[in-house]
Amino acid sequence: MHTSQFTAVIRLLASGAYIEQVSEAPLSYSIHHQRKSAALQGGLVQQLLTSGVIKQSCRVSGRMRYVAA
Repeated sequence: MHTSQFTAVIRLLASGAYIEQVSEAPLSYSIHHQRKSAALQGGLVQQLLTSGVIKQSCRVSGRMRYVAA
């Protein structure tokens, strides 16, 4: 069973949002949608990756971006 946050992120990704890795140590991420952003927990991003919901897209200014798979 997925959390409501997991489901909300999937909906945002479906409407054009992307996830960006903000730092490497410790790993931190943010989700960006319509000029707004919010922090995401690393564990949630790992769940999205392992379940095939997101994929690596590109690197912008040294930061990895992830989009809906």
